[in-house]
Amino acid sequence: MDSLLYIILSVVFAGTMLMLLDLPYVSGSILASGAGERIAVRILVPLLLLGGIVLPVLSPEHFTQMTQGLMKPEAVCNVLPVGIATAVTAVIILGFSRYAAVPFAFVAAVAGMGLACGGSLDFADVLPYVSSWIAAPLVCALVAAGIYSIFAATGRRRESHFAVTEGRFLSAATIVAFLLAIAAAVNNSIVFTFLPSGLGENAIWVVAGSALAILPFVFRHVTMSKWYIADYELDTNPQAIISLMLSMLVCFVLFTSPAPLRLGLAATPLPAGTLYLAALAGISLRSKRTLVDGPILLKGIISSYISPLLAFLLAFSLGRIMDGELTGTFIVLGIIILIAGVIVYMRVQSQRIINQQVARAHEQQVYSTRKSLSALEVRAEMTEKDLLNKLDLKRKELVDFAVGISDQKEYMENVLEQLKQVRSTKDGAEKDARTDALLRSLRERMYFTREMNDFYTRSEELHKDFNERLAESFPKLTENERKLANLLRQGFSSKYIASLMNITPKSVEINRYRLRAKLGLARSENLINFIKSI
Repeated sequence: MDSLLYIILSVVFAGTMLMLLDLPYVSGSILASGAGERIAVRILVPLLLLGGIVLPVLSPEHFTQMTQGLMKPEAVCNVLPVGIATAVTAVIILGFSRYAAVPFAFVAAVAGMGLACGGSLDFADVLPYVSSWIAAPLVCALVAAGIYSIFAATGRRRESHFAVTEGRFLSAATIVAFLLAIAAAVNNSIVFTFLPSGLGENAIWVVAGSALAILPFVFRHVTMSKWYIADYELDTNPQAIISLMLSMLVCFVLFTSPAPLRLGLAATPLPAGTLYLAALAGISLRSKRTLVDGPILLKGIISSYISPLLAFLLAFSLGRIMDGELTGTFIVLGIIILIAGVIVYMRVQSQRIINQQVARAHEQQVYSTRKSLSALEVRAEMTEKDLLNKLDLKRKELVDFAVGISDQKEYMENVLEQLKQVRSTKDGAEKDARTDALLRSLRERMYFTREMNDFYTRSEELHKDFNERLAESFPKLTENERKLANLLRQGFSSKYIASLMNITPKSVEINRYRLRAKLGLARSENLINFIKSI
């Protein structure tokens, strides 16, 4: 019973850190790809994650290959310090960076516990795991860069409709989401291979019960973290997100299989956060666009490799203390405290620099505000009511001008009909008289094109801020598409727009559809409301 209790507590400690730190990178990537909005993904991905965790318990034969060397369960006299060391290490590293490598820490904690129980470690045991921990991020970065290069080359050779391309990426993201959830869960389920074999079917209930016990406490944090990752960190193109998901999937599968053993490496659980950073770095190098800042990448790398060192020392110390052998233990704990102190000091220094920058920015903002208030006092006579009246007057003037252009169009159509009649007139004198009348009328209307240009010039000046925001947000819009967006924003109907742009109403509808596609609107979104919100 004591052994089972230690197992459950270890699962809770280590499993909590896995859910808090690694799960958001998997679910956040799926959400950013667009697949997370599909109801099938929302239902099946959590089930696949739970199923991937339980799989080693149902079929342990394959996973015995992942418990060699450092991770022999029989070498661990008490697994409780493993979970505690993993959790404490993650908490310490979080003071420096949020990319604590929980799976690396877990493996190192098992090794430290085994050594404390009288086991031994040699270079041949350690090297495969250290090599795998270095190789996995490099492989992930290379795979991500290679996949993104393929997408970039394919996109240049084939020009597909925007909606068709988006649909293909969404379908691909849905499939990858299912595979990524399974691969990530199975790879990290090494935690549960320490369940005693004598438990039999009860082991399944231990795994499922532990996961369900943890879930209510971490659900809110995981949800907020994954939305932050999707909305802010992965605000990029679909090709980059698919490349990131596929590269993480490849690494999870590769280092869960026996393949690394043939290369002198080790099949080992991998931290999703470390793979996430590595994939972003690879895509950044290939696309020449910074998806992850250098300081964040450096902190992530450092924290990934400090995690196992701290976990090893902690587990070893806790094992010695629980066995009553305190010789040398306090020295090890002193080293841990020293490392933790350095990390906390660096965190404090970093926070102090940030606070100083915020204070300077606040002072500058106060100065700018005072300067702006002084300028506003000079122009106090221009009240809000006067500005609104002037704006309404300008809008009315613009609308009247547009209606005049529409009248011009009707006039030209009338002239066309008269010309047809003149052409059919047989009497030469009458034909000349009608021709002269038309010429006089046309001279009076000869400035139609100039008035059209004046209308667009005034419209752009009146809505200058809107046009700047539109050009900045959607630089690929053509001149005619920007004109159409301006007219729609001003509330003109398709009939008036057709007259102003000298096209048919049907062409206006086609242009509206193309504009929706370039703005990336879904069918349920209103085009005019979206344009007014820019």
